[in-house]
Amino acid sequence: MGWPFARTALVGVLSLAGASFAMAEGAEEFQRHCALCHGLDGTGHGPLAEAMKAVPTDLTLLTARNKGEFPSTRVADVIRNGGGVLGHGSSAMLAWGNYFGEKGNPKVGKERIAELVGYIKSLQQK
Repeated sequence: MGWPFARTALVGVLSLAGASFAMAEGAEEFQRHCALCHGLDGTGHGPLAEAMKAVPTDLTLLTARNKGEFPSTRVADVIRNGGGVLGHGSSAMLAWGNYFGEKGNPKVGKERIAELVGYIKSLQQK
C-alpha cells in the first residue's frame, strides 16, 4: 500500500470534503434565500407562502415530476432567470442570477447556483 494507494485515498477524502463543503454552502444559500417561500424542508410551506398569490413549488418532488430524473439544468435556469422565464408556473419566483454575482463575477455566481442545485437535489423524496 504505497504512495499510489495513499494518493488515491487522499484524493477521495478531499473530494468528499469538497462535496460536503458544497452541500453545506448550498444548504446555507437555501436557508438564506429560498426557505422563506419554499420552507426549510423545500415542500413549499415557508413562512411567506400563505401571503403569496401562487403556491411555491414543492421542491422535494422535482425528480418525481420529471420521470425519475432530477432536472438540474432547468432548476439552475429557474434560479438564475426567475420563474416566469421558463414557465415555472409564476413570475413570483425571483431571478437570483444577478444577485449571486453572475454579472459581476460569473464564476462565483455559477458556483453558488450549482451548490444550491446540489442541495435541492438532496431534498428529493426517495
